[in-house]
Amino acid sequence: MVPNMRRAFARLGALVVALLLLGPTVGGLPTGPGLLTPALAQNATIDQDIRSPDLAVAYPAIARRTAEIRGLAPRREVPRIMQTPDEFRARMVDDLNDPDSLKEIENSRKLMVALGLLAPDVDLYALELQFRTGIVLGQYDPDTKELYVITNATTPGLVERVTLAHEFTHALQDQYYDIRRLMPKHSDNSDRDLAVSGLLEGDALIMEELFESAVFTTQERAEKRREEQALGSGLDLDKVPLVIREETYFPYTEGPRFIVAVAGQDAMRAALQSGTGYGPLVNRIFDNPPRSTAQIIHPDKYLRGIDPVAVPLPDLAAALGEGWEQLRKDVLGEIDHRILIQQFVSRDLGDRASSGWAGDAFALLGKGDEAAVVLASQWDSAANASDWFNAYTQLMQARYGSRLQVVEQRPDRVVWRTPDGLQALRLNGNGTTLLIAQTADEIARLDQAMTSGATPAALSLDPLARLP
Repeated sequence: MVPNMRRAFARLGALVVALLLLGPTVGGLPTGPGLLTPALAQNATIDQDIRSPDLAVAYPAIARRTAEIRGLAPRREVPRIMQTPDEFRARMVDDLNDPDSLKEIENSRKLMVALGLLAPDVDLYALELQFRTGIVLGQYDPDTKELYVITNATTPGLVERVTLAHEFTHALQDQYYDIRRLMPKHSDNSDRDLAVSGLLEGDALIMEELFESAVFTTQERAEKRREEQALGSGLDLDKVPLVIREETYFPYTEGPRFIVAVAGQDAMRAALQSGTGYGPLVNRIFDNPPRSTAQIIHPDKYLRGIDPVAVPLPDLAAALGEGWEQLRKDVLGEIDHRILIQQFVSRDLGDRASSGWAGDAFALLGKGDEAAVVLASQWDSAANASDWFNAYTQLMQARYGSRLQVVEQRPDRVVWRTPDGLQALRLNGNGTTLLIAQTADEIARLDQAMTSGATPAALSLDPLARLP
């Protein structure tokens, strides 16, 4: 849902560590020198070069050590660029000012405002720029094939060296698996992209921990944690909208857990101790990457081959009439169904209500300043669909309180009038359909388009046609 966050891969440093609560573990897998084989743990010459104050000496050693631990030999050189935070910010401004980026940001703003995830007066452009440049330590760009380290330091510290290892892991992923093939630049499935990002970042975070364990002493690791905490001390996460915060950190918090769950803790531990590294275990996942955030959240769905179902949408712009256009068609996924409930009710209810997600499609429609949203979701069972239906009803009550007017309510259908317009939610077997628009006529047109298989008699009973 959030625009541009997945164009390149940025290591968020201290905040990632704090959120993951990694300490000495990654996704439940203990790490440390005791798990590394002598072949990995003893490489004094390279490890000494990694500590060199001269980056021209340190970077090749870091790259070599990373490739050795990951088990992927570099296929080409990866240019390394050091940038100050100001230089990095200027590059991000250029990226965000691209016409396509500006359009994506505005469409995302309209969508999030309609869903209640963003206040109408929030400047999403400024917010994203601040968030993307305020805590980033490094970045691998799959378009330019360049690796960036963002720092004001003239001599790289421990954080910068580990950042290079993390981002070089992304370069190896790109050389072997083609990140742009896994995550197309102009994608219509953000949920799949976020799932793939979980695989990419999970791999890089595990590699980061293995790199630290192989190269750094216990004292150096503790010092690196202190450096990261200092870097992240000025960020107030409470000021970042929930949807941006949750989507941005999802690959870092859930990615390592997903990899360990799929590979198996015992297999991971045995691979590390055998001297072959864990690379072959994760390579199998890259050969068959996850296809939804549901598979990341529930690794058993991935292991059982339960892929998301495709949900078709009719020509909704045509249904609304002259002047309307489809601004965006995409997939919310389980994570955003959860965030919707979490935003207004609770994380616990959001987890439970979204856990049966099987697939969805949404359309953002626009006419001038007016916007409409259609979200069609499929669920694993009729009970799961009913759970979502009931949870969204609680969401509406929590979001609007006394300002919410129930226009019509049946066991399988609710229509609300709100200060922002109208919403209609329909329950149909294993499916739910949410409609958001300004007028009763627009809701009725969207409803008829989504239920075109209904009989004319059934459509004639649609109470929306009689709404004032």
